Amino acid sequence: MTDLQTGVRPAMATSVTGRIRAVVPGALAGLLMLAVALTGAGRPRLSWDEVTSAEVSQRTIGEIWQLVQHVDAVFAAYYWFLHVWTGVFGDGELALRLPSILAMAGAVGLAAELGRRLFSPLIGLVAGLILVIMPNTSRYAAEARPYAFVCFFSMLALLLLITVVGEPARIRGWVAYSVTLLLLGGFHLVSLTTLAAHAVLVGVAAWRRHDWRLARTWLIAVVLAMLPLLPLARFGTQQDATQLHWVKPITIGLVRAMPGDIVGSSRLVWLLIGLAVLATWRPARRIAPIAVLALAPFTVVALVSALVAPMWVARYMLVVLAPLALLAAVALVADTPEPRAWRELLGGRFFRIGAVLLLLAFVALPGQQDVRGRNAKNGPDYRGLAELVGEYDQPGDVIVYPPKNRAMRAGMDYYLRRQSSRPADVLLQTPAPRTGLLIAGEYPDDAARVAGAPEVWLIVADQRPDPLTARPGLRELLTTEYAEAGRWHKKHATAVLYRRRG
Repeated sequence: MTDLQTGVRPAMATSVTGRIRAVVPGALAGLLMLAVALTGAGRPRLSWDEVTSAEVSQRTIGEIWQLVQHVDAVFAAYYWFLHVWTGVFGDGELALRLPSILAMAGAVGLAAELGRRLFSPLIGLVAGLILVIMPNTSRYAAEARPYAFVCFFSMLALLLLITVVGEPARIRGWVAYSVTLLLLGGFHLVSLTTLAAHAVLVGVAAWRRHDWRLARTWLIAVVLAMLPLLPLARFGTQQDATQLHWVKPITIGLVRAMPGDIVGSSRLVWLLIGLAVLATWRPARRIAPIAVLALAPFTVVALVSALVAPMWVARYMLVVLAPLALLAAVALVADTPEPRAWRELLGGRFFRIGAVLLLLAFVALPGQQDVRGRNAKNGPDYRGLAELVGEYDQPGDVIVYPPKNRAMRAGMDYYLRRQSSRPADVLLQTPAPRTGLLIAGEYPDDAARVAGAPEVWLIVADQRPDPLTARPGLRELLTTEYAEAGRWHKKHATAVLYRRRG
């Protein structure tokens, strides 16, 4: 029998409707995240880490392999991916950030799907909306670094694990899970702290079924994923001195500030944590994997920071955003029944959910505005400096940078190439790709190389009363044969123009 108006069998119509309702939370949350992340994504200038991504992406596969043996081994997979991406789409600001934008949109969609499978479609949708509201999902979506990919792969890995735990005989599912773990660790090794949540999920399932073969299969999948990562892990452990020398030792104050740093709003995060605590009314077996996923990265990174080497950095723990949103959504939705039709969402029973979401969005608004500012990113204003140099540049001018500064030369090169003319980098002897490092090799006779130029630009990566302290070898030359013609301060940078006397 078919419906006289539609001609569709009722069972088939119900099946199609059910499938549509199943994909709505993830699709809606992911598309909304994509729209929000694209808004103003090209406005902030590149950060000091992003200019490194841009520079490394232009190296060959072999040069990137040479680099990760000395520095940035934890980002190896991302650098190789970005090399291929920019070869096709170019390395403009938006092109560099677009992969991360897509990855974060996918991560939010997967988080909503995870909420739907573990709890309900409404909880999944609300969790996705909370993630969209968080300022740092937008910030790190529009960041040419691997952190959005880590969020994506962490959600995908947990979703795949839930699937194969339900059907442990599916070999293809275990293979997909193992490959996802490989990608997760390849894009950032620290993200493997999320495996603690996987262990809890598998352990609970194995204990309930009295079948420890499930745990054994999981361990095999994890080991197979970890084996290809061992070379990168070995390089990474040898790079602590160069990779994390800038990280401050962990303190109580830093621990207290970390939740706000991760979410991007100290006010918003405590509202979310308060909601997450209320989620404990749910059965522990359903909450446990999500709670562990939220707490494990904190715990592991804190222990390593206290006992081995400081690595207490907010962006290393962005994987906790999704579980935090899920726990908050569980508490917020509570016993609200699932709407039988989407128009019911406008009814009084759902007013409380909408009101709380509006409150969270209002609290998050200043943070959302901040992450889209021109100078929202870390590091100097390379774009502003390049525009300044382009405005005053004359034929024959030269430019010098602080020695052994990995990002200043890369950032200025990135933006100066857009100028019709640019000062000569006369101290550059060996480009960074040929050194196997992030730092270029320079000629030692800096004064002899600079002498004779009509104007000299000195670009310093901070604001200091005496910029020549960054280049003491040029002090005598620039104070006797040149006169300071201008000095400008940009964010975390100083530009000084010296003009030849006479």
